[in-house]
Amino acid sequence: MMNEIKSSKVLYYKTGQTIIERGEHTYEAYIIEKGSVEVRINDKLLAILKEHEIFGEIGWLGHIPRTATVTALEDVTLMVLKEEQAKLYMQHNPSALIPILKIVVERMSEMLKNFK
Repeated sequence: MMNEIKSSKVLYYKTGQTIIERGEHTYEAYIIEKGSVEVRINDKLLAILKEHEIFGEIGWLGHIPRTATVTALEDVTLMVLKEEQAKLYMQHNPSALIPILKIVVERMSEMLKNFK
């Protein structure tokens, strides 16, 4: 899925470390290379994500504050997609973003179901 999108940076987090805090003004996205994370809004668990899944994509694409908090459930290795890469993909290779946009739509749909 993400084979067209490249990263020049890898990050490592230990079990229990917060990777993204809801409301933060950071705009990278992350692809999980190893391990798993949980995604929460306040105390509500939205998702558990594992290897090859992406998170932070809403802030990355929309350049908006973080919508959820993401915490490492175990030691994780993350491939970083820098904020400036989103603009480059939109301008030069928009088709590479189609899988990510599908994920955004699926996740937003699931979140809306939880608030009915």
